[in-house]
Amino acid sequence: MSRPDRFVGKSVIVTGAGQGLGRVYAEGIAAEGGSVVVADINDVAGKETVARIVEAGGRAMFVHTDISSRAGTEELARQTAAEFGGIDILLNNAAMYDGMAMAPFTELDETDWDRMFAVNVRGTWNCCKAVVPYMRERGTGTIVNIASTTALIGPPLLLHYTATKGAIVALTRALANELGEEGIRVTGCSPGVTYTQATNNILGDPVLGDIFVEMQAVKKKLQPEDVAPLVLFLCSDEAGMIVGQNYVVDGGWMKP
Repeated sequence: MSRPDRFVGKSVIVTGAGQGLGRVYAEGIAAEGGSVVVADINDVAGKETVARIVEAGGRAMFVHTDISSRAGTEELARQTAAEFGGIDILLNNAAMYDGMAMAPFTELDETDWDRMFAVNVRGTWNCCKAVVPYMRERGTGTIVNIASTTALIGPPLLLHYTATKGAIVALTRALANELGEEGIRVTGCSPGVTYTQATNNILGDPVLGDIFVEMQAVKKKLQPEDVAPLVLFLCSDEAGMIVGQNYVVDGGWMKP
């Protein structure tokens, strides 16, 4: 259930918030009172998210951000703190996903591999490095990293993406231990195959999407609205003692 006051007084960065899951996270946090910074490399999509939030009565601003750039993430943090007085929450959602190659690992080239790691892993690291000094000033903060069940299942034809998401799971655990004593809580979530426009672009053939659904315990296409409630909970103070974990929302695709 949505709580209109859960993020009141909180300054929240959501990366990759121009579309898909990121947009749903950003809109959900704003609807619960948070001041949201929509960070995205796509200006049109990012500004559209901000417009939707403002139209609904929320507070948001857009910052053009290439998370693979250290300077870009430092500027994101600077603008956030200048506008909203600090940084309380970082939701690391941005990742290279839409348009990525699906191919046997022997057919992936170094450009595919390096770009995937530059965005998905180095980008997450960059964002964490950029915001932590502001969180240290307050003696508190929350970082939620979005990984993927691909890292836990290991599906074929996505080795580069899967490897980056495995790195995010490990990064989350290590960073949680490193920052916990400073009052900065780090945890994460691994969504399953979630049906956004980007997912439809990758799968192409609708039959392939149906195959993924059949692998789930619950035979329903996972939607962003199915994932967002857990992610918003992890961002909130209610999850104050949930640290270093990787929660799965996938309709039962990954089974023990």
